[in-house]
Amino acid sequence: MDILARRLTIISFLMVIFAMLLAAAVSADTQRRHRNSFAGSMTDCTAHTAQFCQARL
Repeated sequence: MDILARRLTIISFLMVIFAMLLAAAVSADTQRRHRNSFAGSMTDCTAHTAQFCQARL
């Protein structure tokens, strides 16, 4: 019974570590997408939105 409890504890710790790594990856991907969504190409800039355009060259 002691071995079973130890295995369950190890599995639980591994699941927590996996969940934390997954959350960090999702957060980093969300921040990357958010950062890149504001910068478009030069064709995305029209005359009436040029003041808000942050085009990448």
